[in-house]
Amino acid sequence: MSQLQQRVFLAGLICLFAVASDVEAQSTDPLRFVRWTIEDVLSIPRTSATLKSGLTLGVVAGGVLAASHYDRNISRQAQSFSNSTPQRIRKIFHEAGNVDIIRPISAIIFVGALTSSDTYFQDASFTSLESIILANLLTNGLKLMFGRARPNTDSGPASLVPFSGNRSFPSGHASTIFASTTPWLLYYPGIFTGVLFCFGVGVAAVRVADEYHWFSDVLGGALIGFGTGYLLSRRHQRLARAPNLVVSMKGISITWSI
Repeated sequence: MSQLQQRVFLAGLICLFAVASDVEAQSTDPLRFVRWTIEDVLSIPRTSATLKSGLTLGVVAGGVLAASHYDRNISRQAQSFSNSTPQRIRKIFHEAGNVDIIRPISAIIFVGALTSSDTYFQDASFTSLESIILANLLTNGLKLMFGRARPNTDSGPASLVPFSGNRSFPSGHASTIFASTTPWLLYYPGIFTGVLFCFGVGVAAVRVADEYHWFSDVLGGALIGFGTGYLLSRRHQRLARAPNLVVSMKGISITWSI
C-alpha cells in the first residue's frame, strides 16, 4: 500500500467513526451503552429467527403450559405460606419486585456507576437496567395478549380473555426481580449475588400466596426476566472483550479489554 493509499485509508476511517480527536476504547467510552442498546434491539429479529431460539421458546412455552395444570393445587398449598409469614415480611417481598421501585433504583445505580472508573461495574449496572426495561416491555405485551384473570377474581386459571385488561400472566414482579438480579449474578458470581438472585424465589412465592398470580404466571415471568438478563449479560460481556479500534490524529491502534 502506497503512502497516498495509507493516507486515504486513514482519512476514510476518521470520517467513518466521526472522530476529530482521540476516541477512547469501547471499554471506557460511555457512548458504548448507546451503541449496545441499538445493537441489542437490531439483533432481536436476527437471533429470534434461528432454530435454536425456536426450540428454546418451544420448550419454555411447553414447560409453562404443563405447569399451568397444577396452578389451582399450588395456589391452595401456598395459602399456608401466606398464613405462616408475617404481613410485614410479605410486603417486603412484594415491594422487591415492584417495577416502580426497582427500575428507578437501577437507574440511580447506573448513573452513579458512570461517575466511577470501574467500567466492569458500569457494564453490570447498565445491563441490569436494560434487562429490566426489555423484560417489562415483553411482559406487558404478553399481559395484554393473554388477558388472564388473577386468582383473587375467582375466575379460575383457565380464564383467558385477550385484551380484556386482565394482567395475571406473566408476573411483572417475577420478571422484574429476575431481570434485575441475573446480570449481577453473571457479572459478579458469589454468595451475595447468589442470595440476591434467590430472593426472587421469595417474591414469586409471595405473589402466589397472596393470590396475585398463579404459579405458571410467576414461572413465566421468572423465565422472561432470567432470559433477558442472561442474554444481555453474555452479549455485553462479549462486546466488552472485543478488540476496540482507537483512531486519533496520531494514528490507529487496536486494544483489547481485559
